Amino acid sequence: MHAGEIQQFGNDVKSMTLAPLHWSKAEWARFAEGAGTVAAMMVVDKPAARFVQAHRVDAVSRFATPWGGQRAVDLSVLMIGSGLALHNENLLGAGRDAFESEIWAGVVVTPAIKRAGGRARPFLREGSFSYRPEQGHLGEYSSFPSGHATNAFATATAIAEHYDGVVPYVAYALAGAVAFSRVNDNVHWTSDVVAGALIGRAVAKSVVFHNRAAHVRPVVVPGGAGLLFDYSP
Repeated sequence: MHAGEIQQFGNDVKSMTLAPLHWSKAEWARFAEGAGTVAAMMVVDKPAARFVQAHRVDAVSRFATPWGGQRAVDLSVLMIGSGLALHNENLLGAGRDAFESEIWAGVVVTPAIKRAGGRARPFLREGSFSYRPEQGHLGEYSSFPSGHATNAFATATAIAEHYDGVVPYVAYALAGAVAFSRVNDNVHWTSDVVAGALIGRAVAKSVVFHNRAAHVRPVVVPGGAGLLFDYSP
């Protein structure tokens, strides 16, 4: 990893970790709105689950679910590689932002909340208000929030921030299908996927904002090649 890339990632870590300390009233208001939306969805989790299970669309799940996991990461890597090969900075930037957003949202933020909450998954039939934080490390008690929805919306948001036209619609439609698939497969409550979508979108927005100050270009050096990141906070 190039020193400039390490510096950029370090700046991102610091900025995103300390961001809540510098939020404005408007930003705290948006956070409260998101939390209120998730809380409202929790009230209707059980009837929503019954409705979806009565109208299952398994074909959508089979197609969409992988896009909330490894396939999203593969797409980001492909975009980075294609951006380098084609000397397309926008494509490269979209892939880089998507990949970093996936790391933050899917590897750092969501797992921490899952473990702390310990919410029972729907298929356990313990109800939508069953929380066992002491078992949050177990898959059966890691329902909140949805990791697939988080990852899908982080990827979609990062890509949508770089493109106009039809691309954002396709990206968000696919992310929405991923979120639906998790409820359809009875592994998440509706509030789980809503929370995941909000987290993924917020993380990606923050990543894109901070990376707009960074400039990346491929470099060839004796014995190899790499990416040069210049960061101007």
